[in-house]
Amino acid sequence: MKKTIPHLFAEITARLEDLHSIAVEGQRADNAPDMQAVLALHLRAGLAALDGTVRGVAKVLDGGAQ
Repeated sequence: MKKTIPHLFAEITARLEDLHSIAVEGQRADNAPDMQAVLALHLRAGLAALDGTVRGVAKVLDGGAQ
């Protein structure tokens, strides 16, 4: 099933909200260094997934298959 542009933007919004939560958690002064490392890894993975979704929007807009 091909996703629509509004659906993809909803997915982008959800991913950004998740990343926001991780970034806020990373601001805690009492986080241990290992927790900061885990949060950073989650941010990197989330950004990579977000990039894939944004590329999906471009593919749909360019008329390509997703």
